[in-house]
Amino acid sequence: MKSSGLFAALIALSAIGISSVSAAKILMAGDSTMAHWKSSIQGWGTPFSQYIDLPIINLARGGRSARSYYREGLQAELISQIEAGDYVILEFGHNDGGSPATSDRAPTWGDGAQTTVVKLANGTVETVQTFVTYEKWFIRDVIGKGGFPVVSSTTPNGDAWNPAHTEMLAPNRFVPYAKMAAGNFTEATYIDHYEFVTIAFETLGYTNVYPKLFPNDHTHTSPEGADIVAQAFVNGLKCTNHPLAGYLTYAGNALEKKCRSVALFFFSFSAHERNL
Repeated sequence: MKSSGLFAALIALSAIGISSVSAAKILMAGDSTMAHWKSSIQGWGTPFSQYIDLPIINLARGGRSARSYYREGLQAELISQIEAGDYVILEFGHNDGGSPATSDRAPTWGDGAQTTVVKLANGTVETVQTFVTYEKWFIRDVIGKGGFPVVSSTTPNGDAWNPAHTEMLAPNRFVPYAKMAAGNFTEATYIDHYEFVTIAFETLGYTNVYPKLFPNDHTHTSPEGADIVAQAFVNGLKCTNHPLAGYLTYAGNALEKKCRSVALFFFSFSAHERNL
């Protein structure tokens, strides 16, 4: 990384109260929309590597929620690989809807310390936490290892547009939940990935997004789509003056910066979720 980029990163770290430890690498935790694939779909974590001048370990796994990532030990596996100065990007939400009574991925409803006790198909009894609690646990463990948590909101589905196909829909509850979790820790930062993907998709227009960038379904992107989602995350780093913006490659710095001065989002619940 160029010295000017390092200087900018250190200034940004100081501004948000993070000590100026040189970053060693980035670890990524999330679901299939972030994970690496060898197929017609691709997660955004793969093309992201061309825009950032740090080693990346992509530990995102298809089909995982914040709850199942924790329960299966994937979170512990990631935490064990953290060295002081590492960044950890956390992004969940696509697989977190529903009720814990019927889904082994869904969290307990609420944004506090609520819990639900359930019995899994294998007979195991599990105390299910809220999405916010799982995120807070992850953030806490990252900080405990000397890492810097970057909480990223989930991304929109390709077909999440208004009836006129002129604007994308407001996000579901997991976007503000992610921000809420990050807000509990001064060491954590937050990127509203949903917002920055929305900016990118609305700039392209509906017909250039869906189904063009989503070949199989409304959730999983093509390699081209994954690149656009990765670029949106980079845009988020720039627009928020994030410390990681100081580690951008030439390709990352060359991307156009598109920010909105004000972003107002409201909770959006499905009928099923309102009845939980």
